[in-house]
Amino acid sequence: MPSSHASRGAPRVILDSNVWIDILVFDDPDTRPIQAALESGALHALIDARCLAELTRVLDYPQFVARNVDKEAALAAVRRLAEFVAPEAADAPPENARPLPNCKDRDDQKFLELAHAAHADWLVSKDRAVLKLAKRIARDFGFRIAQPAPFVAACELGAAAVPEPAPEPA
Repeated sequence: MPSSHASRGAPRVILDSNVWIDILVFDDPDTRPIQAALESGALHALIDARCLAELTRVLDYPQFVARNVDKEAALAAVRRLAEFVAPEAADAPPENARPLPNCKDRDDQKFLELAHAAHADWLVSKDRAVLKLAKRIARDFGFRIAQPAPFVAACELGAAAVPEPAPEPA
């Protein structure tokens, strides 16, 4: 499911499930520039089966069911905004390659692995265990890790191109 908008040379980015939820459900102001950049092709999001399965599972959490989140529409948006990376499409590391550090939150290891295997430029996460690895990952593995707002600033995505949400009808 290649992104229909990604332009050549656009930064390759992995978004963890919390960031996708902020885009798809909460309309978080910190993630609006990310969504706009995905829509315009200024960013190239990547996702694999494991990350998509987690997002699918998270969308079934009671708090999202109670909010009447349209799970199918949310997943369709991910399919439209992100390129699906098949396991065989990601490069296997050479035998002598340094192993990725283990994330204390084992559920988040898959995001590190995808970012590394798919040669992503960025992993955008709000998870503390992932964020603690940022300096080591940048130094040893060549991709950066950041929360949404610092990522937006570093990539100069700017809020100027992001429309404000329509006011709620009174």
